[in-house]
Parts: sequence; structure tokens; C-alpha cells
Amino acid sequence: MLTPRWNDPHPPIIPYSSKPHRSLHPASASRGRGTQPHRYSTTRVVQLPNSFAPPTLANWQEFPSLPGKSKAVPIINPQTGAAHASLSSVQEQPARTSSPQGCHTGGESLCNNVTDGKTGRGPGVLRDPSAEGSGHAFDIYARPFVPEAFLIINELIPPEGHDIKTRGVKKIDVGLYVGRWMGWGFLPEIPLPITSPMTAPFHLVDGVMQTDYESYFRFHLDAEIQSQKLENETYALFDHGVEGKLTHDVLGFTTCAIKVPGLQENSPYVEEDDVLEFRELIHDSSGRLLGMDNWISQLRQFYGSKPWPQQWRREPAPGWTSFIYHARVAAIKRKDNTLMVRFDEIPDAWRGAPPNFLRFNIQFPVPIIRYEPMIQALPIIQEVLRNSSTSRYQLAGSVECPPNTPWIQSMLFPVEADCNEQTKLNPGNFKQAFFDRQLNWEQKKAIGSICSSDYGVLPFLVSGPPGTGKTKTLVEVALQLIKNSDGGCHVLFCAPSDQAADMIVQRISSCFKIGEVLRLNRSSRPFAEVKGEVLPYCWTCDNKFDLPDFRQLMACKLVITTCRDASLLLYSRVSNVDLIAAESGLRCGINPDAAPPALELHWTALIIDEAAQAMEPEALIPLCVVAPPVDSAKIKSVPLVIMAGDEHQLGPRTSLPSSPLKTSLFARLFARSVYADHVLSRGKAGERPPHVLNKSMLPIARPAFANLIRNYRSHPAILAVPSSLFYFDTLEPEAADTDCLASWSGWRGRKWPVLFHNNASGDSMDLKDGAWCNAGEVQIACKYAAELVNLAHVKEEDICIMSPFNAQVVRLRRTIREKNFWKIDIGPTEAFQGLERSVVILCTTRSQQRFVESDKKSNWGIIGMPNAMNVALTRAKFGLIVIGKRDVLHLDPKWRAFLEFCDRNGLVAGEDNRPVRGRANNESTTRLEKVLLAREEEPTESRVLKVVSQEDEMWTFGMQAALDAGSSDDYDESDHEEENDGYEYGDDDDENEEG
Repeated sequence: MLTPRWNDPHPPIIPYSSKPHRSLHPASASRGRGTQPHRYSTTRVVQLPNSFAPPTLANWQEFPSLPGKSKAVPIINPQTGAAHASLSSVQEQPARTSSPQGCHTGGESLCNNVTDGKTGRGPGVLRDPSAEGSGHAFDIYARPFVPEAFLIINELIPPEGHDIKTRGVKKIDVGLYVGRWMGWGFLPEIPLPITSPMTAPFHLVDGVMQTDYESYFRFHLDAEIQSQKLENETYALFDHGVEGKLTHDVLGFTTCAIKVPGLQENSPYVEEDDVLEFRELIHDSSGRLLGMDNWISQLRQFYGSKPWPQQWRREPAPGWTSFIYHARVAAIKRKDNTLMVRFDEIPDAWRGAPPNFLRFNIQFPVPIIRYEPMIQALPIIQEVLRNSSTSRYQLAGSVECPPNTPWIQSMLFPVEADCNEQTKLNPGNFKQAFFDRQLNWEQKKAIGSICSSDYGVLPFLVSGPPGTGKTKTLVEVALQLIKNSDGGCHVLFCAPSDQAADMIVQRISSCFKIGEVLRLNRSSRPFAEVKGEVLPYCWTCDNKFDLPDFRQLMACKLVITTCRDASLLLYSRVSNVDLIAAESGLRCGINPDAAPPALELHWTALIIDEAAQAMEPEALIPLCVVAPPVDSAKIKSVPLVIMAGDEHQLGPRTSLPSSPLKTSLFARLFARSVYADHVLSRGKAGERPPHVLNKSMLPIARPAFANLIRNYRSHPAILAVPSSLFYFDTLEPEAADTDCLASWSGWRGRKWPVLFHNNASGDSMDLKDGAWCNAGEVQIACKYAAELVNLAHVKEEDICIMSPFNAQVVRLRRTIREKNFWKIDIGPTEAFQGLERSVVILCTTRSQQRFVESDKKSNWGIIGMPNAMNVALTRAKFGLIVIGKRDVLHLDPKWRAFLEFCDRNGLVAGEDNRPVRGRANNESTTRLEKVLLAREEEPTESRVLKVVSQEDEMWTFGMQAALDAGSSDDYDESDHEEENDGYEYGDDDDENEEG
């Protein structure tokens, strides 16, 4: 039984319950902040049973490959000062593919990795060709060498009382919040999460939703957590010092700075208030760990070759003080790879100690608090799905949804029966007034359909390729829903990241008064992250972010937050289910004889931007907030769910490369037949939408989706290949002044602003940074960047250089800074998703074909990774330069299409500078390529050659359809025509949002 203590400043994040006596927000355990024990444990004699005889302690070669993208682990042997003999080809390590049961838990051996039922190092053991014949084979992805003594210290368990904690940021006391404003008496029971399942269904299909939806995602969340723990092990810092002196404030906190290689590339990913574990080391006069060699030797002698018992982990090691100091991250300086960490208590010997005196092993535990909101949302969903309908009607004579179909089921597993039927053509104009006069036809069409709710009870999905204005569309949707309602509309607007949520506030806040919009943040979010124009819409208390009082929260018309931080609304019991239960319960309690009135939902719509980047369990959190009660017969309406995203760009980031969590809810829904097989879907049967709806196609299910096609970012030549490969050749370039770099002498062939530079230099392992790099490619990329700045007069901040490998990013930064270019943006490919630059220089880096498959299994690189390729190519506005090895890229079908596009048009440089060769017999030319060629041949203005959308054609066909319909009984003035333009031509049609 959990005991409630609402005044506890550090409750665990497990949130809520229906009654105080079952609170899921109990008091935390005592933190033991009394007198600190002595730093050094007294000498003890190791007394072990004679029956124990474990195997030889694992040496560094026996450690399995871990997902080590960090450069944090030293490769130089600190005892000898030299690199280990087998490190000449040590490479970045792929993520583990084993299940959670196979992960190391401190059992019989130090590390066990189960891969295909065997102990190994991930995807496979590769041989170094230079070692053939010598009898030496090694894993090319092996973990960099770390002396055994340092690794063993990280396995040891401190004595009781030697775990020194540091208080975190005070959490929002949601128990007190609920008790103050609502009370617990009327709130429903909340199901608790299941225990970690040992098995799960292989696929998430309709048949498993009633019983195994929760276990499916819980299993994979547990696997992801275990994989993240293993990945974080590779980020550990050994024998690491602090930067400068420790500082002490009047409150008793001690702060110091540490360098964390890879922090700028989020390897590791760290947030403020995260916990880091510091183990202080003891060295002898020669700088070696005190007595560790003899200590390990004695243990080996004693145990021999039998399995080691757990007791050895509790034995005192002479090279460690036996204390673990749990520091908190106080500030993050990513560009400097520096963390500021804070300690509550430190030994007296640290005060005034010189920086080099203190040496630590530093570990990065996984903050389970990031996963708990997802784990706790799953049982809420599962409880509803247990009552789901197993038989769904197909679109035929009746399209009514089956009786008692839960709303959650229609949101997660929609079928055609959830759609409304369209039997009449619609007029060719939009009757509503739009707040944003720069909206294009597809955006207006989507907004009109959403606001009229004419498509049925299922999520409305907005497919927005790069630069097509997804966020712009959603902002207009929120404005239409709120401003055109009678005051009872309250919208929850979410995004996967804080940056995306802040951007929404910046775009929409000017349309509302202070108090009508709330930017909801977790209490641990640092103020420094929040821009000045966003802060007025945040609620703060006691120098931290907080919840507004209940009345003010209910008065907010628009709440903007991340999917994860939407859990604050769940924990505070202000979901639709809880509010309806509290309202109806209070009414019945005051007047039990009165007839129950019709109730209205508080949250009337959920909007999720960049939904393709959110894991499905992450998207469930805000879905639980807006979900209506299961018995919603007396509810006037159901909430709208609108998501926008692009499933062809990078999806959710996971530690496990093959995790099903990488498939977002948005992508899974778009793959369902109700969307994918619709006659108006993008690329249906290989045709190019938008299709013109005519009378012969009726009746059909009204589409619960919209395809945005107008790109307001890039030159047509930059878009030609991505449009063909990923969007069925549907993108329409409408950006202005995209020829501003046409005069640069670096362009080849037809002088289009796309260039492939064939680079023959080889990739290699950077021993200092512990990952792949390509020195020749670095020089080429920096040369192009310098030429663009010096000769083409491109501003430094308008250029970005990207690579999929972190070591290459580090080397690029180092080289370009040596040339005094400080504002050129350099980073990993995934860091640029959602961003744009005038010129993009892409370094593919990989030049050895034999490592491509391992890269793909590890979710690295850009070859065989179509979504990463799409992101890289579509960031550029006016110029795109790709540097890579032709022979390697050509083996990837999608990269082959890019190479053929460049070859046909002479857009090549480097080792194989080629002239324009035209189209080969077996090659297909992209639509935008044809448009560009036609524009060169006949530059005069003509309808055929315009590089714009099909507005004119759609207008002609649409108006004719409307006129035809007007002469029959099938015309309905109340509808909005799906395919008819209704577009208001004007001077403001040339600009739109870069989405």
C-alpha cells in the first residue's frame, strides 16, 4: 500500500490515482543527508566461501560491442601512453540487437551479449584484411581499449551509506494540486502498468489490440531502456578530471565543469537535472590506480575458472574510495562539450584541491523518468481497447460506424467504416475567412475539411514534405477552431520537442491575449532554453516552471507543450475523462434526483506537429488527455485529432536500430488501408495526385488526410530527385529567387545548383575521436565552403556542412575553424531535420563497401538509409553539394538515381568530371527535370513550362465539375469541393512557410 505525502518535495514521477490512499505519488525514501561517512573504506580481508570458483575475469577483449557513438571512452592506454596494438581498425560500434533478457545485469559475468543465441559483438565479427594469415582476427566494431581496472571499478557496489545523492529540481506536487482544486472522491480508478513482459507479439495488428497492445509496447520500451543503458555505458569517462576549480555557493552546493566529448552531437544526450555518477579514484605516486593490479590478480587466483558470485562486487577495491557521488546537471554548454554539475555534499579534501588532483570514473545513468509517462499511458489505452469492437463494417450500403466502437479504437486502428461517405460533389470555393492570407489551395482544403469535421471519426493526417508549410497549416487550424467557436473550444497543441513547441508559441501567440495561451513546461526545464517572446506564456513559481491554478488552466483556450510534458495534465487529473467524472459526480452529489445533463468535453481537439518524429507511446500521452469517457452517450461531441508530419524523413530516435518504436503512430496510421489505399492518396497506383474527383467516382469515403505539395524552400533541381524518390513526383517548387547562386563558377554541366563530387579518398578510424572519418573529404568540403564565402559572397551562417558520422563532424569543425570560418554550421545529419540553409554540403564519408551493411544494421551512415538521405538533400535552398565515393553510393538504388540525375546533366566534379550525357535508354527522367529542360529550351512564359502547382488545371476541372453538378440533384452548397481550387490569386501567394 502506498502512503500519500503531498508535501514531499521529491516524489517519484509515477503519477496519479483515484483516491489519496492509492496515490501513485508517494513519499520518496529517506535520502540520508546526515553526517557523511568517511570517504575511504577501511581495509578488509576478502573472505569468500571455498565452494566459489568463478571463471577468469573478463578482459577488455571479452566486452561485447556496445552502441558507442561517443568519443568519450579514451583509446590511449593511460598506463603506457600508447594506443592498443589492435586499435588500428577499431570502428564505431553498432547498437545491440539482443533482447532485454540478454542484457548485462551484474550476474555471473561482467558482460553478456546475446546475439542469435551466442555471445558476440552485435551484427558480426569482421576480419581486418591485413591480419589475414597472421591468425589475428578482431571485431572492427570492437569497444575501444580501456584498462580492466577502470571497468571493474564501475561494476563495484558501494557500501551502505556511500551513495551520496544530490537533490533535484523540486517537482510539481500534483497530489496537492488535485486535492486543492478537485478532490479525489469523484475521480475514476486509474489502471496500473503491467509488469515487464517477457514476450510480446511480433507485429502490431488489429487482432492483438484487445489484449496485447500494452504488452507489445511495454516490451519494446523495456528493450529500448536496456539498450540505452548499454549505449550509455560506452559514453563513460574513465580517469577523468574536472575543468578548473570547484566553486561553492552560500546554499552549500558545489559546482564544477567537466568536458564530455560528443556532447554537441548528443552522444550522450543529456538534459538539465539529469544524474551523473562520479566514482573518485585513488592513484599511487606513479599515477597508476592504487594496488588494482595485485587486487585483480588475487581475485583471479582465488576464483580460478568457475563462475564468479555476486559477492565480489561488494569487495573494497584499493583504487576507489568506495563512494558514488550522484551529481546533477546544472547547465549544458553543448558547443563547448561542457557540462556544469552540482553536488549537495562533497568531502573536505575536495575543497581547494587543484584540478588535476581529482580523478573520476563518470557514468551516465538512463533517466527512467523520460520513459515513465509512456509506460503509464499504456494501461489507460489498453483498458479501453479491451472493450473494442472486433467486427468493423466495410464501406457498402451503410457507412455507419459499428455501435459502441471506442473512440480510442478509431484513433489507433481506423478503418473505412470510421469515415463519412461522400455522395455529392462540392462547390469550387471556400466560404470561410482565413486568418493567414498566404495559405495555398491544399492548405485551405485541409483546414476546411478539419474544421467542418466532415470526414468521420478518425485522425486527420496532414502529409507535409519538406518546406510545404505543415506547421503553418496547423496554426491556422488552431485559430479557426478557437476563434470560430462559441467559447467552449480548448485545444491541446503538442510537438515531440521543446524547440518545436516553442516555435508554435512564437507563430500563434500574437493572435491571443496573455492568459489565453499556456506554454506548459516540466519543472526541470532551464529558463535559459526559453526565448524571451515565449516566457510570458509560461507559468512559473518559486523560480521554476509550474502549473497555473485550476481556474486559470481551465480558462486557457490553447495549451502548447511537448508530448512528454502533456503527462503533467494527466498527473494533475485534468484529462477529459477526469473532468467529466468530477463534473458529473459533483452534480449528482449536490442534486441526486436531477436528470443528468448533456456534458461538454473540455479538450475539444488535439493537434500534434512533427508527429512522425514521436514514438507511438509518446503520442499516446496527449491522446489520453483528450480521450472522451468510454460511456460517452451524453457527450455532445468527440474530440478532433489532427497530426502533421512526414514519414519519409527521420522518425523517432531510438537506441535500438531495429526497434518497432522507430515507426511512429503517424507512419503506422498512414500505412493503413483507409489512408494508403484511398483513391486520392499520394501516389496511388503510381499516378500523380491530386486526382480530380468526378461524379463517376462517387460514392467514396471522404479522405481523412491532406497531401501538401508546394515547396517554398528549394530550387527545382534540388527537389527533382527527392520528389521522384519519396513523393511520387508530386512536389511543386514555388520558392522565389532560387537562382541567386547561378553565377558561381563551381557549378558544372547545365549549371544547375546541384553538384556531385566524386571523392576517391578512403575512410579510416580516427583513434582520437573513436569513429569513422574521411580526411580527403574534409579538405574538399572546406574548400567548397571557403569558395562560396569568398567568391560567391554567401554568408557563413547560410552554409552548413553535414556528415552522418560524428568523428567526421568533429574533424570538419576543427579544420574549418583553422581557416577562421567560425559561423559555418557543421553537425550530424539528424541535427538539421526541420532546418534549412542556403547551401548544404553533404559529406557521405563512407568509402568502403564492406562496412555499409554494418552501418545499416547500426542505423549509421547515409547509404541504405533513405529517410536520412531525404533529410540531407532537402535542407538546401539555393545550392547542394554532395561529396562521396561513386562506386559505393551506386550500389544503393536511391543514391544511384541521384548519381544518374547528376550524370545526365553534367552536375559532376572530382575524380570523374563528366560532360552532359543526356538520358540513357533504361533511365527515367524526373518530372521537375523535364520542366527545367523545357524551361531552358523555351524560356518564354507558357502554361506548360511554369514551375508551379496545377492550380489552373485544378481550377478548370473543378469548376467544370461544380457546374456539371449544379445542373443535377447531386450538388450540395454546404460542402467544400475536395479537388476544386477556390484559391484567391493575389500578390501574397508567393510566400509561405518553410515547414
